[in-house]
Amino acid sequence: MKYFHRIIDEERADLKRTRTTAHAAVIKGDRITAGLIEKEKGSGSRPHRHPKVEQFNYVIAGKFKSMVEGEHHTMEPGDMVHIPPNALHHMVAVGDGPNIYFMAKDAHSDPDNWIYGVYDEGTEETPWYEPGFEPDKKK
Repeated sequence: MKYFHRIIDEERADLKRTRTTAHAAVIKGDRITAGLIEKEKGSGSRPHRHPKVEQFNYVIAGKFKSMVEGEHHTMEPGDMVHIPPNALHHMVAVGDGPNIYFMAKDAHSDPDNWIYGVYDEGTEETPWYEPGFEPDKKK
């Protein structure tokens, strides 16, 4: 078992690109999953829930427009958000970059979804883009 990780230097992989724009370096423990999540300005995930999973996000760099259960806050380095199980939430990068946060969640509580959230019925399961930041569909 590897005990020490230099996560800042780990290669960041794309998460489910159909749901989020996040690039992440993720370390999976027996009960807790932790990672560095990076998002490009103007992008993120749509509001979603983790029915069984509690989560903390701590902003390291950049700025994020965040929402938990209808409460909105712009997060900057040093800010942390607690997301209780089943709370509707999302984080959208709004800083010029890099926009990075540290994530810790008890993803073991929901092995079927792991770190991925679920969407309320009728919600499009695509990444979120702020107006003017949509990907160029001509590419």
